[in-house]
Amino acid sequence: MSMISFAATRLLYAVPVLLGVTVIVFMSLQLVPGDIALTLLGHMATEAQLETLRQELGLHQPLIVQYLRWLYDLLHGNIGNSITQQLPVAQILLPKIANSLILMAGSLFFVLVFGFLLSVVSAPRFRSLTDKSVVALTLLLASLPVFWLGIVLLYFFGFKWKLFPISGMYNMVEPGGLGQLLHHMVLPSLTTAASSIAVVTRVTRSRMIDVLGQPYILAARARGLSRRQIVLRHAVRNTLPTFANIGGLQIGYLFGGVVFTEIIFNWPGVGLLLFNAILQRDVPVIQGCVLVVAVVFVLGNLISDVIVHALDPKQR
Repeated sequence: MSMISFAATRLLYAVPVLLGVTVIVFMSLQLVPGDIALTLLGHMATEAQLETLRQELGLHQPLIVQYLRWLYDLLHGNIGNSITQQLPVAQILLPKIANSLILMAGSLFFVLVFGFLLSVVSAPRFRSLTDKSVVALTLLLASLPVFWLGIVLLYFFGFKWKLFPISGMYNMVEPGGLGQLLHHMVLPSLTTAASSIAVVTRVTRSRMIDVLGQPYILAARARGLSRRQIVLRHAVRNTLPTFANIGGLQIGYLFGGVVFTEIIFNWPGVGLLLFNAILQRDVPVIQGCVLVVAVVFVLGNLISDVIVHALDPKQR
């Protein structure tokens, strides 16, 4: 199967998943107890305002009609209007999505770099002190809650040693360029990436250990190849599909995981927007944020499958 055909097939498989997500997101509004209009506008709203909103949302229509109408608007880029900001949700979300993608990209960089390096260091030295240390480190990283790790890094590297900024994407007094952005990204990116580094390292390490036990590796050793040559020429190459697969699967997880990180480090992204919308009971904004996270998760899985298909000759 060609690359384009494979990508198109996977994209078609993603369509029913996204439709299922829209059903869940729409029903979340319907499951709000009590009068939806009263929940959205608050108890200070007049009866005329409540009736106007009911007509605008089509609450008098059957549920399936309401969903199809909402889905039609969604496909045309209309997610609704924010209750608190009185602006289209899409207009509010676009800059926040860009900020969250920047943070996710920084986190993914740390995941891929550290996950790969730890695997290459650990797997060829199976059951040695180095390997056991890496396994212990990954177990520790996987066990650390994101909010706790973020606070610890913030205290030591932000407040105590003052090595990194503690809030935002840029300095409020003198906003800078790329260098300042990268400086602000370090702590939140590491916080978000910690558990994913553990997952990628453990899975890639296990795969590389299996590869190093294959007969052709024993034959390479018999021919006099050094351990470094065996690892770089054979083990790494045959581990890349697994590494790309598990690394790509972290895209959606990292994008969803920035919710806690953005709150701790006051990063102006989708996570912080979602947190504030929950506090303000701004349901249209909540729906928009959940939809964005779901779409990024599905697209991340799609990218992962395409990369694995390109790297693995067996699948081609």
